[in-house]
Amino acid sequence: MKKEDDPSTIMMMICDLNWTVNGAAMAHEWAFVDAEEYFRWHVAAGSNSIFCQAYTFGGYAFYPTKLGPVAPGPGHDLFPRLYELAGKAQMPMWSYFCVGTDLTITGFREGWLIPGSRESCFHGFLAPESEWTDLLCARVEEFLTSFPVDWLLFDWFVYGSLKPDEFKIRPAPFMESLFKKVTGRSLPEHADEISADENLAYKREVLARQFRRIRDTVRKASPGTRIIFNVPYWKPSEALWVDHPMLNESDGLFAECSRPEVVEWLLKIRKPGQRVMTTILGRMEKGECDPNAWQRWWKAGCDFFGYAWGIPPDFRPHPRYSEGIRIIRDAYRTMSHS
Repeated sequence: MKKEDDPSTIMMMICDLNWTVNGAAMAHEWAFVDAEEYFRWHVAAGSNSIFCQAYTFGGYAFYPTKLGPVAPGPGHDLFPRLYELAGKAQMPMWSYFCVGTDLTITGFREGWLIPGSRESCFHGFLAPESEWTDLLCARVEEFLTSFPVDWLLFDWFVYGSLKPDEFKIRPAPFMESLFKKVTGRSLPEHADEISADENLAYKREVLARQFRRIRDTVRKASPGTRIIFNVPYWKPSEALWVDHPMLNESDGLFAECSRPEVVEWLLKIRKPGQRVMTTILGRMEKGECDPNAWQRWWKAGCDFFGYAWGIPPDFRPHPRYSEGIRIIRDAYRTMSHS
């Protein structure tokens, strides 16, 4: 595995098993992916690190967990096989947990949901104050005990929405104690009685506490594993994130875009030793991810991430990604030989 002080650029292009081109992936759809074929495709795409989810955001695992559903058939062994292949190839191994939601849990634990969060996304978002954080950290500890990966990406680190800076909290029983500690007063009965300052202060504190729970769990289970969080950021200096512990104390800062204003902001605020990773293929919205921006971000010292979705049972990217992948493959080849 890669040494912690290795300064080389991280270059990943991944076939994202969270999704298919038709929507969120169900447990069986990628369960029969051949690990060696998956590994070879990623190496051929220019990746110098291997990535696979531990748990998908759908709520099932690609390793034999005791703390939730497992992908059927050989799916339970997909991550262990990739971990073995990466080790033999002396390539860093990345994995993934979704912090904000779990499509399986949200269907069974309505009381763990943040009130109003289904209005922004159908599945809703799980409350850090609920028992969800205990389960998530237990999963992380279980996983790292068996697979001490080089990096863990924690996705959808949000509160109530994929635009958490804009989300307005609503009273819930699990908020009462922390709200009083943060604001100095009891939680009111109605959302319109919560001021904008209280709304912001509460979200910042609850996410700081969840971040530190996750960080401390990783440190205990696998001290050599580094952590990076995806918010995602929609613009620079959102009030929720300015000088937030997650940005100050993570090992890397992750932009799920290559928009200059966001990436430049992360480069500006990063602490000594922190890496900044830009996503140059993924979100297809206009201007979010630009494969042709690679030279700018390479010169700035960024690491690179790209993802694409396939059509089950073929994990390989849909043809709509062909041109972007070609650009990335050529870019990675250039960077790796420079």
